[in-house]
Amino acid sequence: MSLDFSHCAVVCYARLSVTGKNDPLTEISDAFMPNLQHSRNTRSGGENPRADRSEEKLHALSEAVRAITAEFTLERILKRLAEIAARMVGARYAAFGVPDSMQGLSQFLVYGMSEEEIAQVDHPPEGHGLLGVLLNSEHPIRLPRLQDHPQSVGFPEHHPHMTRFLGVPIVSKGQVLGSLYLCDRLDGLPFNEDDERMISLLAAHAAIAIENATLSDQLRRLAVLEERDRISMELHDGIIQSIYAIGIKLELMRLSVPEQSAQIAAVNSDLNRVIEDLRRYIRDLRVGVELSLTLREQMNELATRFREVSSARLVMDISSVTHLNEDRLHALLQITRESLSNTVRHANASEVYVDLHETPTHITLVISDNGKGFDPKSVPPGIGLRNIRQRARQLDGSVEIASRAGRGSTITVMLPIPASHT
Repeated sequence: MSLDFSHCAVVCYARLSVTGKNDPLTEISDAFMPNLQHSRNTRSGGENPRADRSEEKLHALSEAVRAITAEFTLERILKRLAEIAARMVGARYAAFGVPDSMQGLSQFLVYGMSEEEIAQVDHPPEGHGLLGVLLNSEHPIRLPRLQDHPQSVGFPEHHPHMTRFLGVPIVSKGQVLGSLYLCDRLDGLPFNEDDERMISLLAAHAAIAIENATLSDQLRRLAVLEERDRISMELHDGIIQSIYAIGIKLELMRLSVPEQSAQIAAVNSDLNRVIEDLRRYIRDLRVGVELSLTLREQMNELATRFREVSSARLVMDISSVTHLNEDRLHALLQITRESLSNTVRHANASEVYVDLHETPTHITLVISDNGKGFDPKSVPPGIGLRNIRQRARQLDGSVEIASRAGRGSTITVMLPIPASHT
């Protein structure tokens, strides 16, 4: 068997050594090399099923490492790793669950079910029950019968029946980034300790994949900001100055050719309008970069003020927002301030989540808590909620409030990005 770990060995070692773990290749070697050596020594005398099985698992881990270095999109990485995990332990089903900022699942990527089977399921997993337990734990869960777990909540309609269960959290630096779930070995046997150890090693590689994909996304956003700044400098220092030079030449020509004075003056006027348009464009570019930095600083300031008056745990996930102006910046900050103030005064929450991100068409702000909640239909909106709706409406935005008594509240604000800015 020929294995090519390539340069990924260095990457894996560097990443995992930071978290205090051993070199994963050493762990793999410790687990399987004795069996591989025994296989080579006894191959001529007959088959060694255990060693052959170890070679298969080692090869599967090699595939996982190559998948990490070959892919940069999070979804493609996780789909590939789910397939490898299933093949590694002979599981019929496998999936990766990635948590959102509200203790649910933002992604659930499945292996072992067709698109038609997935479409027939009543609703995708939401992170409740046993899946939710793993999202809040750093320890694997292995069950011969998952229905016996006290947190098991069953399956939605049209979901395949599953019995055996192995769940392993994906942890990096003490933070649970997601979970790997496997159900039902093809041979009908329960998952064993060897299966758990292998999937735990695979989960360490999955942590690397998630971190790398997240870092790549952040770098792309930073590159957008830096590129905007570079373009504005090029326009100001290069193109505008060149247009100025052309304008001066035209003015000299107008003085030397009086009979063409009116036409040349008209062309010069057009050039001045082009210069003003370019200046306005440069100003918008620079303001977008500056406002994005101001937004992050001001949101951090709001978080500090909130923690001074509340014991609730506040988690903020603020992405780079590039399509900002003064009005959008002011609205986002005031809506966040009003929402956090309402949470302190009314929600009695222990967890609060703020998520701000940008899509090609909208800036979206989501603020949620796990407090006592309320019925929006029976409870009249107070001044705070009216202010939030008014601020969003002034920018042609929308506000959705989802709440139930005893189930917390979620406010979702969406501000459209004008087509001319996309």
